[in-house]
Amino acid sequence: MKTWFWFCLALLIPGMLLRIPVGGAGILATDIILPLFALIWLLKKIILKEPLPKNNSIISGLVFLAIMLISFIFGASELFLKEQLLSFAYIIRFASILIFGWAATDLFRTQKLYKKFFRYLFWITTLVLSLGFLQFYLIPDISTWSTEGGWDPHTGRLLGTWLDPNFLAGFLGLMIPVMIGQWYQDQNFKTRFPLGILIFISLWALFLTFSRSGYLATSIGMSLFFVFRDPKVLIIAVFFAGLGIISSERAQTRLENMSGTISALIFRNTDEIDPTASLRLQSWQQSLALWKKQPIIGIGYNTYRYQAAEEGIVDENYFSAGGSDSTHLTVLVTTGILGFLAFLYFFGTLIWSNFLQFWHKKNPVYLGFSTGILALFLHAIFVNSLLFPFLLIPLLAIHGVLQNKPQ
Repeated sequence: MKTWFWFCLALLIPGMLLRIPVGGAGILATDIILPLFALIWLLKKIILKEPLPKNNSIISGLVFLAIMLISFIFGASELFLKEQLLSFAYIIRFASILIFGWAATDLFRTQKLYKKFFRYLFWITTLVLSLGFLQFYLIPDISTWSTEGGWDPHTGRLLGTWLDPNFLAGFLGLMIPVMIGQWYQDQNFKTRFPLGILIFISLWALFLTFSRSGYLATSIGMSLFFVFRDPKVLIIAVFFAGLGIISSERAQTRLENMSGTISALIFRNTDEIDPTASLRLQSWQQSLALWKKQPIIGIGYNTYRYQAAEEGIVDENYFSAGGSDSTHLTVLVTTGILGFLAFLYFFGTLIWSNFLQFWHKKNPVYLGFSTGILALFLHAIFVNSLLFPFLLIPLLAIHGVLQNKPQ
């Protein structure tokens, strides 16, 4: 099972290149392989009567999954069969990833396996970023291919095989605090030095995504980590961040647009909002209007593409039509207030349980992971990223391994 586990996790490397478009939506390689892995792992535990490992995210995850299913049953009844199957497939996706994280608790019980997990995870991160740098410097303009698949070309930005700089920035927002926590924990120079290099490479890659949501989320996640672990580093971090911004005119423009947008939203002056932020604000407003039609149980999990298309809000043939420009709003619209509360319960459990582990054990890996999840949670306010499989898979895998971290 471990080999299969690593194969599933390694699918982060080819990313969206292994995707079959189906009516604007798509089937990923993980959508085929992960359910098989989850099913076989569960059957093995049941048939051999092996005890299931303790994982404190399973109950909250199952509650969220149950509300997804209920909202789907009520909301998808009027959809065509193909649309129902595609929507239901996303429920299978979430269930498979949840079980994948549960299996991680079972498969990595010893100190040796714990170290091996993080070593392989960091190698996967290295390969994801390496392909990103190749794309950035060799193919900075992917519009020739992206427009045919309904993707925003994001010209001149690092996006790699994930084909979206915001998703990649969200991944780095999660991983950078985790790597920093592991760097503080590891006292072996032979492993600590290359990890330090990877952290700096990751920060450079984050900078080249030019993702404002990524900048904001990662800076908050890292700041919280250093507040609790090493406050003096904040001064150095601010210096290098400022140096990077000064050296890049595009980064300055992106940050100026972000500050203007925040100011405009506070003072209700829409003239200050840049075009990208204006479209995002419009998406939020349309999503809230759609939510008001079914506020308690929502319009049906992952039926946003079809329900919103009927309202003229989105073009269902585009990749981005799968939800609002915010995971939080997407969950609220598709699963209602009940689903949104379950969503907060699930991710709140992940953040809080790992922070408590840090508080009691003073282990910086738990702190890095909890602040990394928080960074991704904040990132998902502006991008529909938190339930994106290539972000949820490593998140739940790390949580699963940390559930029984050897002392």
